This record gives sequence, C-alpha cells and structure tokens, in this order.
Amino acid sequence: MAERRKSFAGMRKGDEGSEPKKQTTEAKPQAEQEPLIQGEILSKGGTKFRPMQTERIKALLKSMQEDVRFINAIIVMMGCFFSLYVFRFYPFLAIPFILIAVGAVAFRSAPFGTIVATAIAFPAVAYQSPLFAWLFMAILAAVMFKAFETWKLISLLFVLVCSPFTPFGFLIILFHVISGLLLGSRRGAIVTVITVFTVLLLSALWGVENEGFMVFNYNYFASTIYPMNPDAFSYLKLSRPEPSAYDFLSGRAFSDAFSGLLDWSVAKHLNDAISITLLSSAVLLFNDSALIQIVLWTVAVFIIGFIPGRVKWRNKNVIASSASFLILLAIVIATFISHVPFNFLSIPAVLISIGFVWVLERAGIDLSREIVVMKQERMKKFSKFGLQDLSLARGVESLKDIGGYESTKKELYEAVVVPMQRRELKTAYGLTPPKGLLLFGPPGTGKTLLMRALAKEMDIGFYYVKCSDLLSQWYGETEQNIAELFRIARENAPCVLFFDEIDSIGKRRDKYTADDVAPRLLSVLLAELDGLKTDKTVILVGATNVPHELDPALLRPGRFDKLIYMPLPDKESRKQIFKVHTRNLPLSDDVDFDELARKTERYSGADIANVVREAARRASRFGIEADRVVPITMNDFLFVLEQLKPSVSISQLEEYERFKIEFERRVEPEKKEKKEKAVTWKDVVGLDDVREALLEAIELPLLHEDLLKEYHVEPIKGILLFGPPGCGKTMIVKAAANELNATFLSLSGADLLKLGYDGAVTEIKNTFNRAKENPPAIIFIDEVDAIAPSREIASATPLGEKLVAQLLNEMDGVKQLKNVLFIGATNRPEILDSAMLRPGRFDKIIFIHPPLAEGRAHLFELNLKGVPKADDVDLARLAKYTDGYTGADIASICQEAKMRLVRGRLAGKHNELHMSDLLDIISERRPSVTPQMLEHYMRFLREYGERR
Repeated sequence: MAERRKSFAGMRKGDEGSEPKKQTTEAKPQAEQEPLIQGEILSKGGTKFRPMQTERIKALLKSMQEDVRFINAIIVMMGCFFSLYVFRFYPFLAIPFILIAVGAVAFRSAPFGTIVATAIAFPAVAYQSPLFAWLFMAILAAVMFKAFETWKLISLLFVLVCSPFTPFGFLIILFHVISGLLLGSRRGAIVTVITVFTVLLLSALWGVENEGFMVFNYNYFASTIYPMNPDAFSYLKLSRPEPSAYDFLSGRAFSDAFSGLLDWSVAKHLNDAISITLLSSAVLLFNDSALIQIVLWTVAVFIIGFIPGRVKWRNKNVIASSASFLILLAIVIATFISHVPFNFLSIPAVLISIGFVWVLERAGIDLSREIVVMKQERMKKFSKFGLQDLSLARGVESLKDIGGYESTKKELYEAVVVPMQRRELKTAYGLTPPKGLLLFGPPGTGKTLLMRALAKEMDIGFYYVKCSDLLSQWYGETEQNIAELFRIARENAPCVLFFDEIDSIGKRRDKYTADDVAPRLLSVLLAELDGLKTDKTVILVGATNVPHELDPALLRPGRFDKLIYMPLPDKESRKQIFKVHTRNLPLSDDVDFDELARKTERYSGADIANVVREAARRASRFGIEADRVVPITMNDFLFVLEQLKPSVSISQLEEYERFKIEFERRVEPEKKEKKEKAVTWKDVVGLDDVREALLEAIELPLLHEDLLKEYHVEPIKGILLFGPPGCGKTMIVKAAANELNATFLSLSGADLLKLGYDGAVTEIKNTFNRAKENPPAIIFIDEVDAIAPSREIASATPLGEKLVAQLLNEMDGVKQLKNVLFIGATNRPEILDSAMLRPGRFDKIIFIHPPLAEGRAHLFELNLKGVPKADDVDLARLAKYTDGYTGADIASICQEAKMRLVRGRLAGKHNELHMSDLLDIISERRPSVTPQMLEHYMRFLREYGERR
C-alpha cells in the first residue's frame, strides 16, 4: 500500500510550479503536501476511480449517440440493407462491405448516402425484374430530386416497404409504432398510408404473400387478374435466383441485369405494367380489404403519435402504443374480407411492440417527438428571421436543472406556464399570462438559461429573437421586419418571443440622434405590444443588463407586466449551482459545498460554472498522467478560487441593487440572504431609545395603522442623529437596515457634492422617488451637514442654497407619504440649517453620546469575544478606566490587544490576554472626544433641546 501511495503521490509534481508557495519553517509547502493527499485518496480505489479506458469507451458510445451523423448513417444503411435483401443480387459476403461504404457516404452527407443506396439497389432490381426496374426508375428519379429535402423519409420508406418481404416482417408493427412516435402523428400517418398501400400493391404484383400481416385475396388475383396479362405479370415477379459469386465477380451478373433491362421483349410490356399496376390498385382498394387496412393502420399510427404530445400522463407512450390493437383489428377484418387464414403471429407482434415501448419508457427514453415536430413546423414560418425555438435547444431540461432562484422559478411557472396549461383557470378566475415580462440583472446570473429551462416546461413555441437580425441597412425595412415578426407570431399563437439584450432596440429615445432608426423602431415595437391585447396569446419576454437605459414607455404595465430582478445567487443558491454543475463529475469525499458557497460570495452562476470547469480541468491533468479517473478534490476548487475573481465588481453590484429598487415589479421577490458579518441590534450598545424610535417609525404604521388614526397620531417622518464621531450613529442605521424589512436607501453628503448641482439634485429626487415607490423605506443621509448647512454657510458656494432648498422640499414631501422615514446623521449639528430642525422635518432629534460605564463594559465583552482571556480580566474596571471613550475607541483598544496575541503566537508563545495588557494599551490612548467637542453638543442641546 505504501508503494502504491507513493506512485500516485508523484502525479501532481508537474503542478508544483503553479501552486502558491508558503514560507514556513516546519510545514512543507502546500504544493508538496497536496500530491500526498491525492495519493491517499487514489489508493483507496473503488468504482469512483475507474480506469481511463472505461471512460474512453463511454465517451465513444456517447459521441456516437449524440452525433446525428452517426444516427443518419444507420438509418440509410438500414434502408439499403432491406432493399438488397428483397432484391437478391449481391453476394451475401459483399453486403456488409456495401453497407459500410453506404454508411461512410451517409456519415458525410445523408442525402448523398440515400442516392448512393438507391443507385446500388437499381442493378439488383434490374436483375430480378427488368420490367419492374423501369418502374423503379421513377423512384430513382424522385430520390435524386428529393433526397436533399426528404432523405430520412425515403430511407424509412425503404425499411417499411421492404421489411415485410424479409424474415423480419413480423417486426413491421413495431416499426410503425416507432415511426408514429418519432415522426409525429401527421407524418407518421402519411408514411403509413404509403407503406401499407405499397406493400399490398407489391404483394399483388409479385404474387407473393408478405410477412408484415398485410393481406390480400391471392386466390382472386390468381383466378381473375393474373390471367388478363400473364406475360406482364411474369416479368414483374422476383423469380430469379441469386447469381453465383463467379458470375458476380466476372461481371456477367451486371451484364444480365442491364441486358434484360434493354431487351425489347421486356420493354414492350411497360404500358401493360402500368395498366396492371393501376388495375391492381383499384381491385385492392375497392374489391378487397386494402382500404380498411390502410384506414385502421393509419388511425392507429396517428393515435400513437398524437397522444404523447397532448397529455402529461406518466406512461403516455405505452398508453399511446396500445392503439396498435387497432392494427390487430385491421388484420382480423382483412382476413375475413380477403378469405385468408388469420396469422396468429400478429398477436405477439403487437404485444412485443407495446412491451418494447414500455421497456424504453422505464429506462427513461422518450421516443415521442410530436411536440418537437409541431414546433419545428411552426419554426419554419419564422425562417426569414432565423429564429431558434429555445425548447428544442440542448442543455437544461426543466426549471429543476437551475440551481437556486426558487421564488423566481415559482413565479415564472405560475405566471406563464400554469395559465397556458390550465385553461380552466381563465374561465374560473380570468387568469391569463402576462403580456410582457422583463428579466434584468448582472451578466452571468442565468437570465437566458432560465428562459431555456422555462421553454422546456411549455408545449408552445418559445422563439429566441436576435435583435441584430431585425436591423437592416435599408430605410423602413427594419420597422417592416418588426411588424412582420409580430404578425407571424399572432398567426402562430400561442407563442413566446424572447428578446435577449432588448436594450439594443428599446433604449430611451433621448439617447439617439434625429436621423437614427432606433426611435422609429421603438415606436413600432410599442405599437405591436399594444396590438398583443387580443385573444391571441403572444408573450414578450425581454432580458437586459441595463434596465435604466430602456425607454420608460416600454416598461409600463400592459407592455411589461412583470419586471423581475435576477440578483447574484445567495449562499444556498450558490450551493445548489455547485451541485448542478458537478452532479456528473467524479468528486472526492472531501468536497464541501457549504464551504464553496461561503467562499464564492459575489460569484454569478456563470462564474461558478467556470470554477467547476477549471477545477475539473486541473484534476484531468493528473488523470491523464495516472490513466485513471482522478476525482476532483476540495484542494482543486480552493486553488482555482485563489486564481479567479468574480465578474461583477462591488460598484456594479451596488448599481444593480439600486436598479432593483427602482425597476422591480413582481409578486414574490427573492428572499434576502442574511449576511454573516451584517450589523444587528445585538451589536449596538447603549442606544435602545434610538432603536425604539426606529421601530416606532417603521413598524407601528404597518402593524397598528388603525390605532394611530384613532388617536390622530402622525407617524414619525424624520430623525436626526448627532453626536461625536465613533459613537454608533451609522452603525445603528445599518442595523435597522438589516433587521427591519424595509427598503434602505443611503446617500453621503460628501458624495453628493462631487456630482455638482444638477447631478446632486437628480440623485436626491431619484432617491426620494425610489423610497416613495418601495415602502416601507428608510432614506439615510450621512454627513447631512455637507448638503444642508445654514443659509449663511450655503450662500458661500454656488450650489449651496439651491441644494438646501431642494432637500427641504423633498423632506416636506415625505409628510404626505406612508411608511417612508428620513434619517440624517451629523457630527456638526450646529451648522445645520435651522429650517430643517423644526418638527415635521426632523420629528426626533437624538443625541448619540459616548457610551456609559455599562455600555463600555458590554463593548469590551463584544470585541473580546472568542479571545483567550486570563481570569484577572475585569470588564467593569476596564469600563471605569475608559470614561469618555467612544465605541470606536474601545474597538481600537481591543484590536490592538488581539494583535499582541497574534505577535506572541508567531514568536512561538501560547499566551492569553491579561488585564495588564489591556491597561497598558489604555494608558497609551486618549479618548477621541474632547471636552471642547462635548461643549459644542451641549450648547446645541440647550438651544434646540432633544426630542426622543
């Protein structure tokens, strides 16, 4: 075992150069330790770490299964095989080589393969029946012209028509069941009509009974029809034995085949052959059982294809295939009409067909393509614009394949899918799908992927519109394209049009020049959206990363009824996304999804997919060296995370959160992720009265509005927090934002001044408007004195007085609103404009003083939590020695104490914190609040008082 571990341990040596090196005196670098960990994992063996040879075989089989060229080649080869079996000409040993050659051509080009297969069959037909070969020329000509459009149908017809004349004829019912499922109801029915009629006609012309359970009255033909023109019938029959190998290799067989074709004694019967073909057709249809067989076989195949596309039953394919009992009924009736004995093999043939479908369905293989065929036919009507139906694209199969975003998926499903599938809800509740739906958010959050998954949940067309494909260089053609697109959509309703990056055609009209086509295009788009208010269900879905650039007219209800923000995934969503992307990968037992989710904050779904991809690529390098499936370990993920960064920056995230507040319009918003290091009420010490004021201002109007009205109590609209820096003014507001279920909008006075007058006014207006539209809301302006100083100070700056006036105007507007609270914080209350301080603007004026003794002791306790402390540490004494210190001062003292412990640990000491250490630090510090500063606040209190 030790040798085995050693052999695997060397696998990751080539990766040492890329590992981050750690300078330590005792431990080895991680790059040297990690191969040992990997070796230990590999040495356990097991099915997880199977040989790479097994994976090569699986990869080959999977590529063959997914490669449509391989499947196409198989279909063409099957058609060629059955035709060569019926028309005996080529030596038995030569047929496999012929099939391989035909398959090779079909692999490169299925239409050419079909033409080659038909051409190879022609000498065989001429050899067996020169007169029939003249008729076969018409088939060959049709194949030459139609092969590029209908090659698959031609090959399938060769299989279905020729197989009844082979020992495989008893499988014809199974072939038709599969045909109905794969081709769909209409195409399958057409193929069945052609197949049944052609098999019966060939049986009558050749004078042979087929093995496909399709019967005709041979005695009637032998006694009445064949004597009418015995020579022509004799030339049509397949009676010649297979040529010998010598005749075939010498070319004599080919000579006989083509000489018979050109023999006048044969060719002169061509008119007779056409006549007896028409006569036989009429006799079969009107004087025999062909018509009833065609009808019942066709109805059976139609039902088999139709049912799976219309129902959601669990065993829908098996239930649909039970319609093959109609074929059995057709056989019973036909044997009675045609006076032939009943073929009892037809009973097990039907049961085998149903059983085969049952086995496939149990294995999770769904052969039904009815919905796919219908969607493909509808998609052809949009061929001018090259639209792709997302429900036909590979990838996710349902909303369950999308990790996280549970409430968004639920809302989309209930808003779009349920009304489309449950039509009775429209009658009962008037429930209809939204006319328009907009997804917006950072790039990589899965907007397009979510739409792909939603498309798979629906049975209607879900068309992906590339906005660039609608644009044209010719005047007026772009508008015409938009109008035509919606016209076709209405004609093929119900359907969904998905405009990705809709901002490219829906930007605000003030962002374009007068001669730009985009404003005209937007006008047409708006008119078409209004035209969707009909009984025709056409849903417009848009996706964008820049919702603020869309024209407001596009966003109103009636055009986009739902505006859904797709945020970056929260911790639980990130965990689910990791699980989705790794579910088919070999993972080591040490992979911790919770830890990965914790370390990928601010990562989008696309970022996580890239992390998994890079970790898998890293593990695969070692798998190549070991020639075994090396599992992806936690170290692989951690190494990749050290190299990668999230694609969405912090500033971008803040911008998107602002977009969310401004634009989102939905019923079930995503649940907020509780941040691990977020400030809570427990972190705020000694400010209980401020907390109560905030709770009264936000929760009281929501929970007890009737009580406030009864006593004519006006809710609190404004709170001013003032006091020395470091006493917790900003902290308590952050705690309120995290604890209260309210929209939190934050501004900084210093940042507003940087925007200039126009920018600052616009930002203030927009902030108050967002608060009005998203109650309950808190508007917090830190350093409010920077934008609202007294008029004497404000008049000294170009924008001072105007900015103060604008802020006062917005604060007065808050009085008319429900559940909107304005909070200002300042260190210099004495310079604030006196007009702001009156009740009605700031209803509460609260002095945030330095913490008292009890509060200081609690602050020491919070900041030293988890730190090893000696028994002599007395929090009450510490509070006594720090009279006048702010919360920030105490936090700084504790931080320095913890840093001393870190330095001691690095020096090899395992010590704990003593009272003397803390007192030493306190002796070196001074409180940041001076008596002079406190005097300023006392003077302000004497002048304005405190309103708590």
